[in-house]
Amino acid sequence: MSGPAPRRLVIRQQAPGDRVYRSVPIDGDDEVAMTWMHSVDKTPWWEYYRAVGDELVLDCTELSLMGAGTPFEAPRTELDGDMVRLCGLDEHFAAVRWIHSHRVHHRIYVNGELLLPTRAIDHHVHAEMIVIGD
Repeated sequence: MSGPAPRRLVIRQQAPGDRVYRSVPIDGDDEVAMTWMHSVDKTPWWEYYRAVGDELVLDCTELSLMGAGTPFEAPRTELDGDMVRLCGLDEHFAAVRWIHSHRVHHRIYVNGELLLPTRAIDHHVHAEMIVIGD
């Protein structure tokens, strides 16, 4: 009897680029966190994902200010100091895409360990995070 097919979390330059910044094994128990500082408010924003099949599923968002672009109908909401944690979002993404910025300090963690520091990707690169089979 075999288990689930091995998968990898890949952080790479969006097409037409072909640069791979990180590629690590991942399974459904791993927590992937992406964080940055809001460009206007200068407050931290965290998103927590898990790999399900070949998708990344957003479970929680943690932020200190609510406003345009923030989820507002989360099944579970928690307050921790000045941070609001919105969980149970269950939003599925084939890829998480962003324009990488050193000014907002984009970083990615897997199970609490830093995988991708801000300077691992050049400023203003169009980046994406995906799950692929080995």
